[in-house]
Amino acid sequence: MKNTNPEIEDSIFRKKGFFIALYSCLGAVAILALVITVANFGQPSFQAEDYEEDAAYVGADQVEPYLAQVDEEAWFRPRQTPTPTATPPPSPTPQSRPMLPMQPTPEAVPNVDAPPGDEPPTSPPPAADEALSAPATTYQHPINAGRYSFQAFEEGDVMLWPVEGDIVMDFSMDSLIYDPTLDQFRTNDNIRISAPEGTLVQASARGYVLEIGRNVVRGNYVKIDHGNGLVGIYGQLGENKLVTVGEVVRAGQLIGSVGTPSMFGVMHGPHVNLRFTREDEPINPHELLAAR
Repeated sequence: MKNTNPEIEDSIFRKKGFFIALYSCLGAVAILALVITVANFGQPSFQAEDYEEDAAYVGADQVEPYLAQVDEEAWFRPRQTPTPTATPPPSPTPQSRPMLPMQPTPEAVPNVDAPPGDEPPTSPPPAADEALSAPATTYQHPINAGRYSFQAFEEGDVMLWPVEGDIVMDFSMDSLIYDPTLDQFRTNDNIRISAPEGTLVQASARGYVLEIGRNVVRGNYVKIDHGNGLVGIYGQLGENKLVTVGEVVRAGQLIGSVGTPSMFGVMHGPHVNLRFTREDEPINPHELLAAR
């Protein structure tokens, strides 16, 4: 049976109307909030308290007296820079060095009072003339030709031993020999002659001092060009050298002394490391040194 009670139907409509009104209000509020948010998006937010200290409220009766006191031209005047309280002292100005007056270079004046025999020679020194006209057996260094010359070492000549002593490591390029310092078997392109530290060392033959230096293999050394492509290196010497680069030495001339061996020869004790090469190829020193 259908319910036709008017009071029940009226209460139902009332409830529906209330909810419809409520949802309509909520929707309107949401739409309004969305519109305000979109309108203010990206705009800086201002708070009232940000201006409380700077804001000054004046009345209309105070505006005209205030404007009357304003100097309009002051807006266009340049601002004055405040004077600093302390000025740093100026830096000293560098003074240029006084220029000395240029003195004319005196020209050479011939000594008219000197006898003819004392006049300065105009030709090359006699030593240079002798070197240039020396026989073919006289060696002339390619860089200092005409200044240094000596009788070059030739085939059949015999060299002196730099020191007297035992050979503690011999020349060997064809087979391996034991090296106690490196603790290995290897070839050896020199001979090592034992001698007490401080023993004087002599040049084995005439020659031209090419180089004086030091390295970890041979320690302090003197390199001498003996001529005809033959070069000798006398190594493991002391700090004091008795020759200079560019000096011509004779056979038997002292060139230094036995020094403390380098790290590559320390197990042999004090000794002389003697190495000869011809055109940069090692030569057995026994082929050049005098038999003993």
